[in-house]
Amino acid sequence: MANINELSQGSIPLVGACSGVYFLFHDDELVYVGQGWNCLLRVAEHTRKDSDKVFNRWNYIRVDDEGERKSRERELRAQLKPRFNKI
Repeated sequence: MANINELSQGSIPLVGACSGVYFLFHDDELVYVGQGWNCLLRVAEHTRKDSDKVFNRWNYIRVDDEGERKSRERELRAQLKPRFNKI
């Protein structure tokens, strides 16, 4: 049985909006690059039933400025050419 105190102590706080560019991976393959003011919420949207994106891991880099975020996303999409991004 799970020890709730251990689970609580090991939990990771959700702080701030996680603004930046995010990366979706399926195993070791990068499958999508996106951006948003709250990457956690954006990634959650990609898990809906009507999403065509298949992934099992994600990460992000923090970018607070909206213009810089959009520019970085475009550059990374063009450079990395993830399978689910349309260019």
